[in-house]
Amino acid sequence: MNNLHAGCVELFVGKNARLRYSTIENWSKNMYNLNTKRAICEEGAVIEWVSGSFGSHVSYLYPMSILKGDPSRAEFTGITFAGKGQNLDTGAKIVHSGKNTRSVISTKSISKDGGISTYRSAIVVQEGAKGAKSTVSCQSLMLDDISRSDTVPAMDVRTSDADIGHEAKIGRISDDAVFYLMSRGVSEEEARAMIVSGFADPVSKELPLEYAVEMNNLIQLEMKGAIGETSSGRLSGRL
Repeated sequence: MNNLHAGCVELFVGKNARLRYSTIENWSKNMYNLNTKRAICEEGAVIEWVSGSFGSHVSYLYPMSILKGDPSRAEFTGITFAGKGQNLDTGAKIVHSGKNTRSVISTKSISKDGGISTYRSAIVVQEGAKGAKSTVSCQSLMLDDISRSDTVPAMDVRTSDADIGHEAKIGRISDDAVFYLMSRGVSEEEARAMIVSGFADPVSKELPLEYAVEMNNLIQLEMKGAIGETSSGRLSGRL
């Protein structure tokens, strides 16, 4: 039997406020996760998303930030882990409406045992968003020859006064790195898990301590082929 999760999160960040929304999701492998998340930022506001997506059969998740005020800012940091039978289609959308707005998207994806990871983003710079700047970076790590990783960026820039950049990297675990760790007495399985944990470390550092521990445990379980059936989230902010 398949299950469906159709969640919704809406955030409002007022003038000169700063809000961070952190979430780690770990669904059972028969879950269809269709999640809608959106934030709107007023003048001088900052929204920070930190997201981890694990489990589920299919996930579609693209948190959206509307930078309405001058000079508001958005940051998105995310990681996904797609294992056997999983198709995780995730990313972010930023709409630059105000002047001198800033956005940064940094994502990491891991695919294993035929899992499919897709990064999908949209950067929209409206005509009046003079001085907008956006940087997009996505890195993918494939652990075998049957997994897949795709990058689908979209940029709609309607002003000449904008600075928009995108970079993507896709790679595999180095055999030399695994050999080096094994020469220090670490098993091959532990060596690969250590390398994957290191790959995910920049995201882990952005999470609250208890969530970072949970994410690292989920990575270890995924590397061993275990599954989970929970989801958790945390909202923190400063006015």
